[in-house]
Amino acid sequence: MVIDRNKYMDMKEVKQLRTVTEARAIVDLRAGRVLGVRAWMLVDLALSTGLRVSEIAALNIKDVDLKRGCLSVTRLKRKKKVKETLALGKDIAEHLKEYIVWTGQKKGRLFVGSRGPLSAQGLQRIWKRSIQLAGLPEELSIHSARHTIAVQLLKKTGNLRQVQKQLGHASPATTANMYADISFEDMQNGLNGLYQ
Repeated sequence: MVIDRNKYMDMKEVKQLRTVTEARAIVDLRAGRVLGVRAWMLVDLALSTGLRVSEIAALNIKDVDLKRGCLSVTRLKRKKKVKETLALGKDIAEHLKEYIVWTGQKKGRLFVGSRGPLSAQGLQRIWKRSIQLAGLPEELSIHSARHTIAVQLLKKTGNLRQVQKQLGHASPATTANMYADISFEDMQNGLNGLYQ
């Protein structure tokens, strides 16, 4: 099984989503609104980590270790909850630090709304609104961020094991079956100028 091109973003789409979401966050921050700031954190976190929406919804502030640059994530593997440590890049670690300071929270869930912790469905609505504002195809669900990081990380590193660890797949075969085949963009690039 190869990951369908409609299920992940190319770099142009990633840049568009990140730019529009960050710009909205800046405007909302100046106006004292929270929606844009929260949406920018969600988009950045999803695209930078590849976490499932349920894993993002379950994140607590104590799960963020800024000194070591990692997240403690609870994942479901073979029907058992397993704690794993997930590496963070410098940019997302800095963004998390700024976001936590901005929220003023010392404990509790990372994503909180006016009525309490945001559910996976609430985070999905924030993602969908961000996709819409960026003018991207509506079929790009928050799960597409997982596929996007997998495709881009594999392109950058060529390391299937790293992609497996990042996504939290229990089996290397799962990762290989989805991402080890040639990407759609690579197929296009190979065909461009073929007979010139």
